[in-house]
Parts: sequence; structure tokens; C-alpha cells
Amino acid sequence: MRARVLSRALASAILMASCTAPCAADDGGTIEYFDGGSLSADVRLSLGFLYGAGSRPDGLGSPLSTLRAGIGSVAGNPSGLAFLESGGLLIDALPPIGASVSDIANLEGRARSMVDDTLEDVAAINLRPTYPELEALAGQQAGIVSGVFALRLGSAVAGVSVEEPLSLQLSLLENGIEAFAGGVKSDGEGDVDIEMRGFADAACDLAFRIDRTTVAGGMEVTRDLGVGVSVSRYHASARVGGTLRCDGIVNYGGQEYSFNDPDDLWENDLGGSIDGAFEGDGYGWSVGASYRGAGWLTIDVLYTHVPELSLSGELIAVESMPAAVTEGGLDLSEMSASQPTLTETEVTVENDPLGLLLPSYAGTAASFRIGPMLSTLEYRMYSGTLGYEYQDHSEGVRLGSGLGLEVGFGGLWLGGGVIQGRLVGESAPKDGDDGVLIPLANLGMGFEIGEHTSVDLLILALPMQVAKVSFLYEF
Repeated sequence: MRARVLSRALASAILMASCTAPCAADDGGTIEYFDGGSLSADVRLSLGFLYGAGSRPDGLGSPLSTLRAGIGSVAGNPSGLAFLESGGLLIDALPPIGASVSDIANLEGRARSMVDDTLEDVAAINLRPTYPELEALAGQQAGIVSGVFALRLGSAVAGVSVEEPLSLQLSLLENGIEAFAGGVKSDGEGDVDIEMRGFADAACDLAFRIDRTTVAGGMEVTRDLGVGVSVSRYHASARVGGTLRCDGIVNYGGQEYSFNDPDDLWENDLGGSIDGAFEGDGYGWSVGASYRGAGWLTIDVLYTHVPELSLSGELIAVESMPAAVTEGGLDLSEMSASQPTLTETEVTVENDPLGLLLPSYAGTAASFRIGPMLSTLEYRMYSGTLGYEYQDHSEGVRLGSGLGLEVGFGGLWLGGGVIQGRLVGESAPKDGDDGVLIPLANLGMGFEIGEHTSVDLLILALPMQVAKVSFLYEF
């Protein structure tokens, strides 16, 4: 994804240091003044694929056991449909919840380090930069995220679900970035003093979404054994857009010139943009069985195959920069004496597919009922990576095995577990220490509000902040 354009759009501080400051040591260019301005970010996320439809997940997320799932079995273990006595309608909604993460994640500290690293070789002696002020908000996307309908047809039960298992909305805005630099250029007639002052504003938006439609059926093979199967269609879409505008003034030997000046006779727009849209489809399936031979014990097994989604689309990157700008900074010797703010526009169109990786898994669960207490112990073995691929860049976590436990007391349940994983891709540690443990936890409660209606509340679900309300009507 045109890493150079993205990095400049997402980090104006680096851009101002590299594009407005001469950094070639032979030319003596240094940054004399740097003001980081401000940065605001808003992240909205929903992770339904971890928890499935309904608000009664198991310890490892989406329900593998069938005792609590109800008609949510359409999107989970379809064998649970075999034991439904009637049909029903389930609606899941997310309330608007958010929090500031600026202090928790020490984002300002990271921004300071980034600025210091950028200015290390180009800053004037005793420069004390003004670091950017950061405000970052994170939360979940509010609204209806899934709906499930099931109906008994004789000895079998059929159902359909429409879900939004994954949704991400990232908005990033930077403004007020300012830098001042001075340097000396040597030419055939002597030395020329050059001074620059630059200002930058940047914005970037990233939207990502997966929708899943599932058709499922289940039936009793015997009084104690039920089986089920489901087929799911996954539709994924991604959109990225970013703009960067830089305004600057160049004092070249006593004469001032401005970028983005329409009165100049040469092109001098300074900035860039990216715009891309991707879409793709895939099909997955699940097959499961549930055995209820003893009144106090239920055994469930499930295999879920999730496709790797390939999203095709187009990414357009436009970059307008002076010819003197290089990856390492700015080479004053390449600056035109007659046109010091001359820029060149480069348009790049890329059609490489974006690959979304979601893991498949096989699992088994044993549920024990002792008086009012219902507990479920589950084990899952994952195959595949949770992450993405684009061109030669990939990021993700290759999941291994997971162990979870959930305990319920009437209308209250508490669950948790851990999944083993291994970091893969560009961010994986080079020293080989790539193992990770992913903890999960959930807390929920439910109550009836009528003869056929009940409400479940998923009060807490980790590792991501997720709260959910589920409305169930049985008929």
C-alpha cells in the first residue's frame, strides 16, 4: 500500500522533518524549530466473530456447547438446533461504549520517541521540540449487529442468521504540525542561504467490515443424539482514504517562494492522497454433534471451516513532492535555483488483492449440570492465521490450541480461557520469541420479561471491550 505515502499521511511530524528540512550533512541543513501540533484518533470496533450470535458465549468465545446457545446455534454449533422445542427470533445490539486510551497506552510517550528519533540527525544543537498533543478514543460501533431466526419443521429445525462479525472504523486527524529549517547550498558562484518553514495537516480513514449469512439445520438422530450442519457466506469490504496537505515558504537567497501558490508559473502543490476500495466473498461451513445421554452431562463436538478471503480492488496513490525530496530527507543540491518550490506529481495505481485470514477450528465441550450450577469445559484446536496479507506485507497471529471454562448460576454466567498463538509477519520478533497467549473473559446475565421474551446482557467480553444486548422471542 504505497508505504511511503501512508507513513507520511499518518505521521505528519516525520513528513515535516523529512520534507521541509535539509538533512544532508554536507549542506549543513538543520531543523531550528519544531512544533508537533495535535493528533486526534477515533477507533470503533466490533468483534462478533469472537463471541457469535447471542450473549451466551463459552469460555473461548462463540458457543461450541449447545445447552446455553438456544437459537444462537444457527451461527454456532448447529447440532443445538435439534433439541429446540420451538422456533424463535434473536436480535443482538451493541450499545455505544467508548473510552480514552491516550494515557493507558502511553501514546504521547511513543509520539515523543518518534519525534526524537526523526530529529536525531537533523536537529540544531539544543533544539527543544514541542511534542504533539494526542487524544485517542476507542470504543465499539453501536447498533444492531446480528439477527437469527429458527423454526421447527417436523423432526428437524432450520434457521438463518445475518451477522456482522467484524467491523472497524479508524479516523485519524493531525493538524498544526510546523517546522523551520535552515541550510546552505553551494553552487558554482558561492554559497546560498536557504530557509524553510512548513505546515502540515493530514487525515486518514480506514473502514473494514465482514458480513456473514448462515443457513443451518439440525435434527435428532436418536433421543439423546443430535446433529447439525450449516453453510455461511462471508462478504468482506475494505476502504482506505487519506489526504495530506503541506503549506510552506522557501527563502532562497533572499527571495521568498510559496508552495501551493497558484500565481507561480510552475507546479508547486505539496502533499498527497490515497484512495482504495476492496471487496471479496467466500464460503465456509460447520458440522457438529451433541450427545445428551446423561441428565447431568452433555458432550458437544464441532468443526468450523472459515475461508481465506481475497479482496480485489484498486488503490490509487497521488504524491506531489519536490524532486529534491529523497527517502533520507532533502538534498539541497537538487533544488532548482529558478524554481525552488517546483514539485513533481506521481500517480500510482495498484490492483493487488488484499487477503484476509481467519482461522478454522475443531473443538469439543463437556457441560456438567449440578443443581443450579452449569459448567462447561472446552478445548479447541485452531488451524490458520488471524491477520491479513497485502503484496509482500503480512501481519497476524497463527493460532494453536485453546482451553476454556464457563460457569453459570441461573441467570448469571462467567467464562474465560486462553489461546496459544504465534506472531507471524513483519511484526514478529527477529529473535524467535514469537509465542503469545491470548486471554479471554466474559461476564453475562439474563432474565425473562414475559412469557415468551427474554433479554441477555453480555456485560464484559475481553480481550476487546465488547458489551452486547440480546433480545429473544420464542414461539
